[in-house]
Amino acid sequence: MDNSYSFRMAAEADAAELAMISEKSLHYFWNEKDFAEALAYSQAKVYVCEAGAKLLGYVILYHAADEGEIPSIAVRPSARRRGVGSFLLRELMEKGGELGVRKIFLEVRESNEPAQSLYEAAGFLRVGVRKNFYDEPVEDGIIMVKELREE
Repeated sequence: MDNSYSFRMAAEADAAELAMISEKSLHYFWNEKDFAEALAYSQAKVYVCEAGAKLLGYVILYHAADEGEIPSIAVRPSARRRGVGSFLLRELMEKGGELGVRKIFLEVRESNEPAQSLYEAAGFLRVGVRKNFYDEPVEDGIIMVKELREE
């Protein structure tokens, strides 16, 4: 399914298209400036999934010491349900391990069952709840973690 996908670090020239994918995918989306700042930040890695020359999605990893966090992941609406999200997570976990990351955290809206299923299929476990973390509508955030390697 994903043998035609490629994974690479995002470039500054990708920022506008990444912002468009984010805006079409997320309630609280990242804009072009947000992506440019992440690309310039030494403790952030922005990766993209492509098929040919078309960007299908992205994932961002913030990392410090041996922990990482995924603040944003999104797939172009026309590319959903084709394994892009799973591909991004698998590749990110490999790159995170290379960076010395042992655990990756993320949080997801309580009502976002498709995303929760994606994360659980990738090995993320629910470890906590942030009460009323989201607004519009007010909703809890589910904290999830994936152990990349034992301490």
